Amino acid sequence: MKILKWLDEHFEEYVLSGLLIVIAVVMMLQVIMRYVFNASLSWAEEASRYAFVWSALISIGYTIKENSILKVDTLVEALPVGLKHLMLTLINVSVTLFFGFLFYHSIPAIQRVIRTGQTSPALKIPLGWVYFAAIAGFFLATLRSLQKTRRDMRATISKKEA
Repeated sequence: MKILKWLDEHFEEYVLSGLLIVIAVVMMLQVIMRYVFNASLSWAEEASRYAFVWSALISIGYTIKENSILKVDTLVEALPVGLKHLMLTLINVSVTLFFGFLFYHSIPAIQRVIRTGQTSPALKIPLGWVYFAAIAGFFLATLRSLQKTRRDMRATISKKEA
């Protein structure tokens, strides 16, 4: 259980940090190779692009977990307390359903890519691994949205009881 708790609290942070390190190291290596040795790497741009795609999709769940996802809440903040809690619950459920929908529909899309057997031009890795970022990212976003909905509902219930 300790491992699951640690993963719940830190998984995205470590994945995103690792991807940022990959991007920085690969780009620095490319700069050194190009300007010091006058020979550029054919795979560096592609590796950085794929790491960026993964980080963009994984970061959705992280921003939901940290409650730092971009949102405009002017209308919600102007509502009376009871209606505000109802609206926040509806928004949380809508976000969860949206990312659940994207997760559900990303699976067959990625399966089609895998069946084609395509590989990336420079790295020669299966494109299914690159596109799997959509499944992972939307799954994490759905999971974190569910957690946020549950957390917000518990906070609302405990405020009413107090």
